[in-house]
Amino acid sequence: MTKQQEFKQWVEKQIEYYKPSLDINLQKILVKYNDKTDYLSITNVYPYLEPYIEFSDKAVDEWKKGNLLKDRILHELCHILTDPLYNKSIRRFVGENEILDERERLTDKITIILNNLIK
Repeated sequence: MTKQQEFKQWVEKQIEYYKPSLDINLQKILVKYNDKTDYLSITNVYPYLEPYIEFSDKAVDEWKKGNLLKDRILHELCHILTDPLYNKSIRRFVGENEILDERERLTDKITIILNNLIK
């Protein structure tokens, strides 16, 4: 088994761990390698329920070193909660970068809160 396959299995395990806490059990979340992804990302498929978590070699390398913790997967999953707001917001008059910054900040805050509660 390659390191990419091992990493993919690890990510899938984290998804199953966090799904009940985020109430996203209906989501079909797939994991795939994407050499164009910088690190980790989740596709924004709102209003649908089938996002992909994509990962790069950089993420696999950091995971092998023990530097990529499971809360990074939680962060990506929290985007499922924040993306509806994001999608509607970018259609308004504020700049896209302003909304993107707030989306990431809100997602990170939710991640920290949930990570402290899910132990």
